[in-house]
Amino acid sequence: MLQGINTAAAGMASILDQNNIIANNLANVNTVGFKQLIPTFRNIRDINVEVFNPSDQTGPGLKTVGNISAGSIIDQTHLDLEQGPLKKTDGTLDVAINGDGFFAVQTENGEFYTRNGNFMLNDEGDLVTQSGFKVLSEGGGTININIQGQSAGDIVISADGRIIHSGAEIDKLRIVDFEDKSKLITVGNSLFQNADNMQNAVEMDNPSISQGYLEGSNANMVKSLIDSISGSRTYETLAKVVSNSNGTLKKTVTEVGSLT
Repeated sequence: MLQGINTAAAGMASILDQNNIIANNLANVNTVGFKQLIPTFRNIRDINVEVFNPSDQTGPGLKTVGNISAGSIIDQTHLDLEQGPLKKTDGTLDVAINGDGFFAVQTENGEFYTRNGNFMLNDEGDLVTQSGFKVLSEGGGTININIQGQSAGDIVISADGRIIHSGAEIDKLRIVDFEDKSKLITVGNSLFQNADNMQNAVEMDNPSISQGYLEGSNANMVKSLIDSISGSRTYETLAKVVSNSNGTLKKTVTEVGSLT
């Protein structure tokens, strides 16, 4: 009986964790370059189920008839790096990556990576993200586009990431990829960090860039809502299991074996 309560409680805790992940995905369905997180579960442990066996040849004893799960918990979450839909914006400094690859940006904590190509120019003419992080060029330097009062609409970003202004090539975007993308972790602002010091970002020779487009979030609103509703119903069911088991336990303690 106590095991039933523990199993149900473990399930309830897992559902709460799952719904927190789903809520974060739903909150970012309109975030440019967002990649949803997907939780995976693992069994806590299996418990042997034993029954009394009076006919055992060695004498009365317990016989194992099978096992039951002690519940499940979230084992880990992994990034779903499937490409999101491309949305046409016609913005000169809006760029999207088709297929593999990440833009490299410089932050106060080092080089991070993003699929959010919603760039702009700061007061010094540096190409930066909406959060002010400098976009890096091929080779790792920053990109400065000194248009000196000219229209940014004259800037052309080619399919391979070259930045051209007034017919002259200024720089080239640093587009990188990783051998093992599972080592990437989210750090907010649609940024990813390489958590494996043994793995280096590799510059792509032939990236595919679309100017005037942004990559939308790959979070699936409909599926997330369905998963959230399903999780809520499961939580309610497990809560009833805990309540009923607790009532039975209370009755056992207070009434079974009492003298009338």
